[in-house]
Amino acid sequence: MERDVALNAQPVMLRSERLLLTDLTADELPHLYAMDRDPMVMRYIGDGKAETRSFEEFSAFFRERIGLWTSERFHIWAMREHGRDEFLGWAMLKPIRNTPHVEVGYRMPQSSWGKGYATEATRAILDYAFNVLNLEETTAVTHPENVASQHVLTKSGLVRDGTLNYNGGGEIPFFRIARERRGVQHG
Repeated sequence: MERDVALNAQPVMLRSERLLLTDLTADELPHLYAMDRDPMVMRYIGDGKAETRSFEEFSAFFRERIGLWTSERFHIWAMREHGRDEFLGWAMLKPIRNTPHVEVGYRMPQSSWGKGYATEATRAILDYAFNVLNLEETTAVTHPENVASQHVLTKSGLVRDGTLNYNGGGEIPFFRIARERRGVQHG
């Protein structure tokens, strides 16, 4: 199936052993909407409430978010296995507003949980962050009770480093990994 044009004007594709990460397209908005309407998916996101807006309102909001978060360097990718069309979730690399930090993150429907996709996508994004963008550090945040996500981050090499007041919403666990710790050479 041919997909719609990427919502990021500067698309970047990432590959890992099992996954293909491509910039989100409008075709994927229904998948994002369905995922965000699931209370289990959203319990550790924002206010912990599932999406209640209409699809049209959600789509407009998410398109605006993509415009704010993405650029030539920063992306929100759809995750799929190589050669398969099933939407497995999304992953991102974006600046954290009003900080010097760049975060890696992900969200997946329940059908994708427990299969290692989040860890694999995170590692691919870290490779991109350090080997292509030459970032000195990459960070992540997670809800204090989201043990599964914290496990993904530590398996990916990030280390807990206190808390961060994330977008003015209060202190949440903060993780980071430095370029040197990842074993990437400068230059």
